[in-house]
Amino acid sequence: MNIIELDDSNIEIFEDYIGADIAENITRAFYKGIIASEDFMVKGGMLWNYKMVEKDCVSVIEWFKASDVNVAEELFSYYREAIKEMEVKRSDIVVPATKDKTEKEILKQVGFTVRLSESDNIIVTLSELSSMPLMKDKKIPKGVTTLGEIMVRQYKNGAARCVAVNKKGLCEDLSLLPVSFFEPDVSVCYINKDGEIMGFLLFHMLTSGMLSIQLMVCLDKDVGVVLPGMMRKFVSAMEENYPPDTKILLNRHNEASLLLSEKLFPRGFGIPVYAGSKNE
Repeated sequence: MNIIELDDSNIEIFEDYIGADIAENITRAFYKGIIASEDFMVKGGMLWNYKMVEKDCVSVIEWFKASDVNVAEELFSYYREAIKEMEVKRSDIVVPATKDKTEKEILKQVGFTVRLSESDNIIVTLSELSSMPLMKDKKIPKGVTTLGEIMVRQYKNGAARCVAVNKKGLCEDLSLLPVSFFEPDVSVCYINKDGEIMGFLLFHMLTSGMLSIQLMVCLDKDVGVVLPGMMRKFVSAMEENYPPDTKILLNRHNEASLLLSEKLFPRGFGIPVYAGSKNE
């Protein structure tokens, strides 16, 4: 069995196997991936990223595939050696559920407690967002603007402020991401009266063409006004730039986004996933 470490020099070869939306992350900081092959045939693979939870490093496996348990054991043998460098205390896994349940059973055999669960991701269309009760009020607070209307320096200062208080959303590498990673015409920020960015609603265009929320945060005391205002600005900007059937991936990655999603989509159900963990 040959284990191949993924990087920007070979990721295109395996993009169809992994899926374009997952594969694009391999070039980002804190993301790692491997492929198992035998006789020039791909047998499996996995992709994970490192996150700091309080003071411990946790590895989150976001994609996994194996043809059988022997392949899985080869992958996880390599993986366990790889994570030693980061002194990982726990491995979490959140991967899309499959109908045949093969991956679920394999993951159990390699030591994970695995359950069918609801992911934090909800996929909605622009037309659904446009019809939200929130959009009946068109008022947008002063200081709420799109990312494309601010200077790069302002973005960097705002991102640094978020990192300083550990508000990074899905972007553990927020301090390293250029402003161009986010869609400038529909990503939104909030600038207070002192000219400081105190809120972000940032979206990234996935390779598939779906918009994915990356960060939703407000550090201002008027969070109850600013967050809905940023959402209105986002939806209005979307209506100007995209068709109504555009898909948007909303991730309930923190308390603010969870509460907002429950209010806006009380019957919204996350994508089915296999979720589990094990101590390392």
